[in-house]
Amino acid sequence: MRKFGILLLAEIRRYLFELRMYWSNYVSDLLLTGILIAMFALSTDARSNPTAWLGYFLWTASSTMITESSISISTDKQDGTFTQLMLKPTSLFQQVIVKTLTWSLISIILDAVFIVALFAILRIPMALNWAIVGLCPIIFAGLFGFTLIFVALTVAYTRTQSYSSLFTYILMLVSGVVVPLKVLPTPVVWFGRILPLQYGFELIERAWTHGVSAAQWLTVAGQSLAYLAIGYLLFAIILRHGRKNGINMRY
Repeated sequence: MRKFGILLLAEIRRYLFELRMYWSNYVSDLLLTGILIAMFALSTDARSNPTAWLGYFLWTASSTMITESSISISTDKQDGTFTQLMLKPTSLFQQVIVKTLTWSLISIILDAVFIVALFAILRIPMALNWAIVGLCPIIFAGLFGFTLIFVALTVAYTRTQSYSSLFTYILMLVSGVVVPLKVLPTPVVWFGRILPLQYGFELIERAWTHGVSAAQWLTVAGQSLAYLAIGYLLFAIILRHGRKNGINMRY
């Protein structure tokens, strides 16, 4: 755990240094996201749904986690620095976990501040209770596992990074945050049901209005654990295959 803590602290410092270096790009992307969310929030029922801000927060954080992780791995592979990670005494899996956890923590903190500030400026009500506070870490655990899946696929196929942004908008579409689920085709709704955002946001809405049952807590926790397990197993399989046959560094 001590080595893991040292790696995490070093990665956080490196990532914050990169943010300082390329802050203009980050601010530009954040403003574009803010404009998009403001358009959606003001044109939908966000004013009558005090938990809407949490849906947008979960989406922006998951979007940042997925895109940043896949871009970072893709860049490391194309620059040739990914092979250096494989030569370090710390296992490659642990290094990638630290990288992914760093992106996740920083994106969650920055996006939380950003969404709260945006909704405050737009004067859209925001609600929170203890049940929602308990649900958010569980949902983020599932999103972290989902991000690991994208990282593993990018390690195997560098071009996966090209589709990361596209998938985050698909995630928004099927999440129920912007488009009501009742107007979506049934297959699309069921596709979104297996993803970690739709059911989590549904429970957040229920937590504010009706409460969440024990079975629902277990279901969302099970979904998150499933994504963590899939992400771990997929990365382990790809890494084992890479040790035997090499990792394709081409784009």
